Amino acid sequence: MPAPVSKSPVFHCRQCGECCQGKGGILPSPVERGLIALYLKIPLSVLIRDYLEETPLGLAVKNKPEGGCIFQVGTRCRIHPVKPRICRDWPFLPAILLHEEEFAAAKTACAGLEPNSSHTDFLTFWQTKVI
Repeated sequence: MPAPVSKSPVFHCRQCGECCQGKGGILPSPVERGLIALYLKIPLSVLIRDYLEETPLGLAVKNKPEGGCIFQVGTRCRIHPVKPRICRDWPFLPAILLHEEEFAAAKTACAGLEPNSSHTDFLTFWQTKVI
């Protein structure tokens, strides 16, 4: 397993790629789409055609046929410097911050969340991180 990228009392990314396995839900904003296209050095129309798909909520990042984000290569993100905000914010997402049961579920899915940390620890760290 790769070395941790960042260290905190509640979370340090282990670059396992598990957070990239979700289906749907990665809806890059128009600005994010533009940044991704620039980063990939492709026209926005090609990004939309080849990497995004229309959903009831808007344009979402496609998943590979075998599963996982189309931008995931191994356990790494091909567009890491310009990845959408939801990806940058993981695991500090509203549902996980607001609901203890969502935090507990996230701990079972994310090896980077410290197993012995409490929801209170998680909130406290987030508050000191963003303030």
